[in-house]
Amino acid sequence: MISAVALIGSGSSALVAPSTLPAVPVVQRHGPPLCAFGDDTVADRRAILSRGAAAALSVVGARQALAGYVTSLGIEVTKPKDAEKDDELMASDGVKKSLENVKGYKTFASGLRAKFATDSNMQLIPSIRSEFDFSKVRDDLNVLTAVFDDQTQLTTDRISRAILYDLTELENASRFKKGDTERTPKKIANVDKWFGKLDTDISTFLTYFA
Repeated sequence: MISAVALIGSGSSALVAPSTLPAVPVVQRHGPPLCAFGDDTVADRRAILSRGAAAALSVVGARQALAGYVTSLGIEVTKPKDAEKDDELMASDGVKKSLENVKGYKTFASGLRAKFATDSNMQLIPSIRSEFDFSKVRDDLNVLTAVFDDQTQLTTDRISRAILYDLTELENASRFKKGDTERTPKKIANVDKWFGKLDTDISTFLTYFA
C-alpha cells in the first residue's frame, strides 16, 4: 500500500490528513488462453463463450501490455507473417492431423453451403452436428494454437472462439420452428450469413499455417 500525507491550513494549526491509495493489481497469465468449452446445448455454449470473452477483456483491461485479443478495442493483433511457430510441434503427427481436420471443416462447410444454395429448405442440423462435433473442433483448434508463441496465441485463440461461435449460430439459424417446413427469405439470408462468417474465420485461422 502507498501512504500519502497532506498538510491542510497554515501556521501552527496545520492538519495532517493521511490518505491511502490502492495498490495497482497484478494480473498473471498462466499459459495460453485456450478455448475450453463443453458440448452441451446451444444456450450453454453461448453462455460459456460470453463468460470467456468477458474474462479475456478483464485481463486486457488490467494489462494493456498483453496485446492482440479484441481488434475492436484497438489492441494489436499478431499478423500471420509475424507469428512464431514451434517447428518441432509443427512436425508432430497430432498437429498435422488437426491441421488436416480444420482444412476438412472448411471444405465441408463450403460444400454444405453450395447444397443450401440449391435447396434453401434442406435440413442442415444433422449434417452440422455430424461433421462439426463441437468438442472435436475445439480440440483441433487448441492443438494448433499451442504451436505459436504466447503473443500470437492471443490472436489465434480469438479466431478459434469466433469459429466455435459461428458453428453455434449456424446451427441456431438453421433450426425450423415447430411445424415449419420452409424458410423465409430473412431466415435464408441469416443462414447464409453464418456460412459466410464461418468460412471467413476458418480461412483467417489457416493463414497462420500458410
